[in-house]
Amino acid sequence: MLESLNPQEGADRPSLGRDAGRADNVAPLADREVPLPGAELGSTPAAVHAWLDGEATESEARLADAKQVALWSRIADETSARRRMVTPAHVQASIMNALPAATPTLAKSVSAVAAPAAAATGMIALSPMTAVLAAAGLVAAGFLLARALG
Repeated sequence: MLESLNPQEGADRPSLGRDAGRADNVAPLADREVPLPGAELGSTPAAVHAWLDGEATESEARLADAKQVALWSRIADETSARRRMVTPAHVQASIMNALPAATPTLAKSVSAVAAPAAAATGMIALSPMTAVLAAAGLVAAGFLLARALG
C-alpha cells in the first residue's frame, strides 16, 4: 500500500488523515539521531583543520589531537601510494589486445558490385533510380497527408 506524503492531507478532517487508525494515547514516531561518542559536531580541533589546510605545523596539530593527526597522516600516505600506482604491463597488454585492430568506417557509396558485401555488413544498397522513386513516393504521401489534415 502506498502512503501519501502530503502532510496537509486530512488536516481538516481528523478521521480521514494519516493518523486515522492511531490511538490517541500513542505518540507519533519520530526519527532521531543518536550521537556517537567522540563524533560530536565540530569535534576536530581548529589546530588540526589549520594543519590540514597547510596553515599550521604537524606538531601544533598533534598537541591538539594526536589521534586525528595520525588518522589524517595515514590517509595522506595511502593516497600518495595510490597516486603512484600504475596498471601492470600484462593487464594493459591484454586490454589493448582485446580492442579491434582497425576502427570500422562507413562506406561512402555502395556500387552494384559491392551489394553482396553491403548485405553482409548490414548496409542497404540503392540504385539512383530506386532512390528517386522512393523520394517521389514520400513527397506524394506527404502531400496527400497534408490535404487530408488541412
